[in-house]
Amino acid sequence: MEGFLLVDDRDGRVVEEIGNPAEAFRLLDELNQDHPELAETLCLVRFDGRHGSLIGTETTTRVRPLT
Repeated sequence: MEGFLLVDDRDGRVVEEIGNPAEAFRLLDELNQDHPELAETLCLVRFDGRHGSLIGTETTTRVRPLT
């Protein structure tokens, strides 16, 4: 099983579970446009079953408009 967790960096709370990477980045982009102060506190955590690990983290990706 693979997917992403949208996690609140302030308290570690899982806000959303997302199965598709394109959907995860779309959601972050929408949050950044509609609620930038909230988007600043969120990160994506990727999880999969490799090496017996249930949860693994990746570098936080921040999506910001170029304009």
